[in-house]
Amino acid sequence: MRTDKISAIKLRKSGKSYGQISKLLKIPKSTLSIWLKDIKLSNEAQAQIQSRTKVAISKLIARNKEKTTISQEKHTRIYKLGKQESKKLLKDPLFLSGTSLYWAEGYKRGAAGSKWKSIDFANADPQMIEIMVLFFTKFLDIKREKIKIQIMLHDYRTASEAINFWHNITKIPKINFIKTCSSLSRASLQKREKKLQYGTIHW
Repeated sequence: MRTDKISAIKLRKSGKSYGQISKLLKIPKSTLSIWLKDIKLSNEAQAQIQSRTKVAISKLIARNKEKTTISQEKHTRIYKLGKQESKKLLKDPLFLSGTSLYWAEGYKRGAAGSKWKSIDFANADPQMIEIMVLFFTKFLDIKREKIKIQIMLHDYRTASEAINFWHNITKIPKINFIKTCSSLSRASLQKREKKLQYGTIHW
């Protein structure tokens, strides 16, 4: 029998975990699981392993509680600061317009416990889009170079025409326009022809 396997068996019988044995002997846990799967442990060895497991779990729970507390405190602090700051901004028409438009057309699921957090706005009205670009750049300090845009095109213009149109409206670099999507049923073709000539932009 290999000497390293003999050593692994002795360590396991003494109450060492797979992780400890792996570090001591530089042997992968996958190999140890094969070597040691049939090893019977004494009551003392089992008690040692169970004791370490309980300690590890307790530390993990404590660390998670600490992270949760820190996160809640941070959220409360940001909320209070935001509330104080918003009182000063309520006199700014752009702030009022931007928050109202985002409430109506922006992505808000992330605020309801979703793991996916993002700033997302979609519309086809050039004036509305222009207002939101100003709102994001002024109040959220988001640089135009950081904004990514996707166009949902409805077959009235080519992708390049639509990109040129929205680039002129938003002043966002053309390289930030990701792959254009084209989707429209024949039934709605005539209904949308005038309203959505350059599609809907989604960022």
